[in-house]
This record gives sequence, structure tokens and C-alpha cells, in this order.
Amino acid sequence: MDTDIVKNCIKSFIEHMGFGDFLDSIDMHQGMAKRFCIRMNNDANMLIGERGNNLVAMEHLIKKMVKKESLEEENFSLDINDYRVKKLEDLKQDVKSAAHEVRLYKKPVPLRPMSSFERRIIHMLLAEYPDITTESIGDEPERRVVIKPLP
Repeated sequence: MDTDIVKNCIKSFIEHMGFGDFLDSIDMHQGMAKRFCIRMNNDANMLIGERGNNLVAMEHLIKKMVKKESLEEENFSLDINDYRVKKLEDLKQDVKSAAHEVRLYKKPVPLRPMSSFERRIIHMLLAEYPDITTESIGDEPERRVVIKPLP
């Protein structure tokens, strides 16, 4: 993956949206997948959107731009001012609290509706708990995870 192409597409997109003056930096972090963190020197709520919806749409469009530019499908994620990192940490804490409640009271605990990515994270986090199981129930956009004690 050519990180310069991705960074240029991100910069171009943000400038066309009218936020170019607020762009501080674009950093690339390598983990299981590449993550480009956009640093804004102001409140980035407009770019992130409600529940991160604008960020998801922006990521989709930038991936299309990169594919057009490099003629290859690229696997990376976008984050703005560590929004997704913080959200993931909050999710982990909520799941740990819910798992503790399930263990304590031996009753199922339904979580709030969430994206398939978030549900997958929860299933993976709790897979190592031998006395707890998880199940996704409901239909989009109200699909949620229920954490249950094993019988």
C-alpha cells in the first residue's frame, strides 16, 4: 500500500469538505490493519457525525478514491482525533461490567444496539470466558448482543 496516496486522498477530501484549515496531521499506525489517524486542531464532531456515521461514510469514500488512484483495493481504517480508539476502550469497559453482572446475577444482559464490527469485538472479547456465552439478536439497526451465563 502506498501510504502517500492514502494521505493525499485524505487531505484532498478534507480540503474539499472545507476543513483544510483545521487539518493538523495525518498519522499512519500499523497494527493488524493500517489505521490513518487524522488530527484536527478543532472540534471534529461534524466530520465524525452522530455515532461515527460521517466517519464511516468518509472512510468508504476515501477508500474509493484510493482504489481509483492506485487501481488496487486497500485495507485500512480512518480515525479522527482517536475517536474510534476511545470508543473501543469505552466498549471494552462496558462489556467487562456487563460480564461481571452476568456472572454475579446469573441472568442475561442485553447490550445497546451496535454495528456488526462492535458486535464482533464483543463476541471475540468474551470468547475466552468459559462461563459466559454471547448471542446477537434482532434486526438492523436494532441488532444487539446479549451476554448470557452458560447453563
